[in-house]
Amino acid sequence: MSVEAIWYGTRPGDRLARAALAPAAWLYGAVVAIRNALYDHRLLAMHQSEIPVVSVGNVTVGGTGKTPLSAHLVSLLRSAGHSPAVVMRGYGDDELHVHAQLNAGVTVVTDADRVAGIRSAAAAGADVVVLDDGFQHRRARRDLDIVLVSVERWCSDLRLLPAGPLREPLGSIRRADLVVITRKVATDEEVATVRRAIAGLRDGDGDIAVAEMLPSVLVDATRGVTAELDVLRGVRVLAIAGIADPASFFAQLRHTSGSVTERKFSDHHAYTADEARSLAAASLGHKHVVTTQKDAVKLSMLWPANGPELWYLSQAVRLTEGSTLVAAALAKLFTRPTSTVG
Repeated sequence: MSVEAIWYGTRPGDRLARAALAPAAWLYGAVVAIRNALYDHRLLAMHQSEIPVVSVGNVTVGGTGKTPLSAHLVSLLRSAGHSPAVVMRGYGDDELHVHAQLNAGVTVVTDADRVAGIRSAAAAGADVVVLDDGFQHRRARRDLDIVLVSVERWCSDLRLLPAGPLREPLGSIRRADLVVITRKVATDEEVATVRRAIAGLRDGDGDIAVAEMLPSVLVDATRGVTAELDVLRGVRVLAIAGIADPASFFAQLRHTSGSVTERKFSDHHAYTADEARSLAAASLGHKHVVTTQKDAVKLSMLWPANGPELWYLSQAVRLTEGSTLVAAALAKLFTRPTSTVG
């Protein structure tokens, strides 16, 4: 039984597994509640940085689009004349390289200690930091707390880890300054349902934005050349995904292509040379091999020289609602009074 089945499945066995894990989830929830209370009552110290900090995070495990949205905010900040840096935990080199590709020349710091990472970014010349996956890392005080909620991963009865994907209760969304609802293949009706639920949790929807993450172009993982999505229409595609929400990636390809053969791996999967050769061999009978940008970073280094071209699907982020809200929140970062670093 996969973790995804336990968290989201509807079969009797899935429900039984969730029930069996309920005591562990209650214990985890108690620890999270105590930790948050200590920060809320300032019994645990928060460290104020010398430069503004934007946190982009979520209350679930992966799959909400933190990396592309963080990169989009970095792009907006650069366009406004600032020198942003990205600070992240760094579960693997894939996200680091994705940020480097999406915003060439931007400093990316990986450090499990976010406070130390922010200091390193400031020392490198950054005048603002974007924390990729920072909502639960409360020791680093932030000037703007953004939480992402994926429509595709939304469920009204999600449970806490390990019985479900919640890192902390849904009510923690109230702590955020801004909620961004992300969508990949969801309908307008599904977006509206999630928006109502989030507004109910936050007693209003005045600080909720909506971002679309849609395929823009295909990029050759080794040569960097691009191709229009039309090349996928009516042909067979081998799709490879080792991300938190592979279903949405496959759905995007099915919408674009004629036929998709899915090859799914766990999030942050460390591919081997044998797996790369096996995937290249499995492409026989397919016109194209397409993966995600995160997977392409790892697979391109292992892909056989005589194998088919390996493409990745580049995602474009577009704020369809709340773009003015986001712009105002970013501009406000640079009006804060000078603070003593904690």
